Amino acid sequence: MNLAKAFCLTRGVRATFDQAQHGLSEKRKPNMQELVGAYLEAWPTPNNKNEPNNFAEFMHVLTGQNLAAKTDYDLPVLVPQIVPGHRMWAMAAKKAERFIAAHDIQFWNDHAARQMWLKIYIVAHDLTRLGITHARLLAESRLGPDFRQVDCADTHDGQPLLCFEQVNPHQYQHDYPADELHTLVSQIRNRLWMTVATVPPYRRFYVYLSPAAETPFVLPQLLSVYALTYYLGSITRYRPHHYDAIIKGAFGPRIEEFVAGQPLQFVYLMASEFALQDVTKPSIL
Repeated sequence: MNLAKAFCLTRGVRATFDQAQHGLSEKRKPNMQELVGAYLEAWPTPNNKNEPNNFAEFMHVLTGQNLAAKTDYDLPVLVPQIVPGHRMWAMAAKKAERFIAAHDIQFWNDHAARQMWLKIYIVAHDLTRLGITHARLLAESRLGPDFRQVDCADTHDGQPLLCFEQVNPHQYQHDYPADELHTLVSQIRNRLWMTVATVPPYRRFYVYLSPAAETPFVLPQLLSVYALTYYLGSITRYRPHHYDAIIKGAFGPRIEEFVAGQPLQFVYLMASEFALQDVTKPSIL
């Protein structure tokens, strides 16, 4: 929470977080178990006392948008949005995996036209093994209509690659396109997930395929980690015996993986946001 506040202050959206509220409240549906029957109530910022709500403030900085109204986020919709341990969720929920790795993301530039755009490469086998069509990838990842599939003859370890190219290039004004890379990245950043590692390539990027009914509740990666951390923190503080029940349940290994790995991932991802560049722990000190 304090990291999120500091980040919002750094971005200059608000001058102070004095008297700030969580802006979140964890609830459980009647006669339902924790986690599978839980949801978070989230409120717009500021509240009716003109105090900032941390969750919505964080959302505003990450997405440029405030919550339009009180919104309920079901935990079973939030849990699969976390990359590490996702396969544990898929096995426990008896559902197909939703994360597809991006093999490569390339910046392309036409200096004469002063235009630059992105290309995302995906190993074709990663889609065929899950029975995902190219059209479904574009639709459920929310990459369409900003991206289209183009011809690609490239391979990786003998496997063909698929290429999805940005439809509308970014028109830059200066002689050095690198000065506006952050603008290009901002157009897609909330549709990409990443993991941080201590060995090359240090970052791995993914797209998340969301069923249409859940798409309105897909959060940027940092916000989904924040929301799930809030839920687990509230459970362990006020009803710790329910946390024990969660760990013993079908999603227990998935939650244990989250608790073990996501705090450090969150720190490095937030450090990258502060620095406006990738930050990771070096593999050799």
